Amino acid sequence: MNYILNTVPLLSDVEITNAKGIYYYEKSGKRFIDLESGIWCTSLGHSNRELIKTISKQIAKLIHINKRVLPSYIDKVAERILKIVGFEGKIFFLNTGSEAIEFAITLAGLINTNKSLITFVDNYVSAYGQATGIENKIDIWKCYKCDSSKCSLDCQVLKNKIAENATLIFDPFCFSRNVIEIPQKLINTLIAEVRAKNGIVILDEVTTGLGRTGKWFGFEHYNIQPDIVVLGKSLGNGYPVSSVLVSTKIANEIENQKFSYYQSHQNDPLGCRVAERLVQILEKEKMIKRAAEQGAFFLELLKKELRTSEYVVEIRGKGLMIAIELSNAHCAENIAKKLLNKGIIIGFSIKFNVLNIFPPFIITKKEITKIVQNLKECLDPTIELHERNINNISYPYQYLHRI
Repeated sequence: MNYILNTVPLLSDVEITNAKGIYYYEKSGKRFIDLESGIWCTSLGHSNRELIKTISKQIAKLIHINKRVLPSYIDKVAERILKIVGFEGKIFFLNTGSEAIEFAITLAGLINTNKSLITFVDNYVSAYGQATGIENKIDIWKCYKCDSSKCSLDCQVLKNKIAENATLIFDPFCFSRNVIEIPQKLINTLIAEVRAKNGIVILDEVTTGLGRTGKWFGFEHYNIQPDIVVLGKSLGNGYPVSSVLVSTKIANEIENQKFSYYQSHQNDPLGCRVAERLVQILEKEKMIKRAAEQGAFFLELLKKELRTSEYVVEIRGKGLMIAIELSNAHCAENIAKKLLNKGIIIGFSIKFNVLNIFPPFIITKKEITKIVQNLKECLDPTIELHERNINNISYPYQYLHRI
């Protein structure tokens, strides 16, 4: 690229011209399986016909509007979305996940006098703003490997972490591509203490929300109820729209303060319509259930076919969010390059030596079987792999963040 400011390592010799379903296509007609759903966005696959119709229809009517004259149907859209996903409260539409996270933290700060934020180590929350400077972090790796039957606030990992009126914010599974399930005992202890100290719980569901983990929200796996939920990525299936869901209690407190926030594209008609249609399709076509079933099949097949591989440390997953951790002796980047040659684009983390599988929910078992077979071939011990050395990686960047 000569005129685009490059902040992400690009795949060389790949020129994508269009996409359909789970596939990217080059001008030559060669296709690539997209195991990243774009950037974890296209849960319904690329070029979804129903969403294209919705976008085309709304563009012809109203794309953008002054925020002081919002049409009443936007409130109806919000009502329908909240009802379908089963959240009691109000919703606010924005553009990106990071922007929505920043707004959610701002709302929490209006209610809590203590601006202290708590999250987990390697729990990527946002690309910018208040979330990037969180210093109070719980070491999830120590907790993940802990064999104690219960959590204690006297534990060195948790001691003095939760202050009065603090805000706990976290992504329930992703953890910088690692797909870690937080121990239930830890979640129970943290939430109870935050509640006891009149704190606020924000769930970053930008990546995990809307079916990615096999449920509407990732937090449902932990049986908890947050005060604020942030959605993004798949909410627009590639179209830039995000949202902040706030409980009725929080919404009332915010509105009673006469809080003013004015951003160019908040509650835009086009983004609202796209989000509404996306949620309707997920419900009507039972896509959440499909993600759970396809994810279980994918995970089981991976564990079966790769169980004897000397390169695989652990395979973790929840729904269609899967991580394959490789041994220190081999590089995830190199496997990704081999898969690219086979027509498969897979995500990976150089820092954690992890491969990621976050495909569209429409992926079939036949396609899954083909992918696993190709992955097995790339992990064949007879094929020479480069040793993992972060200092000698050919990419100019050591770690790919969620954007």
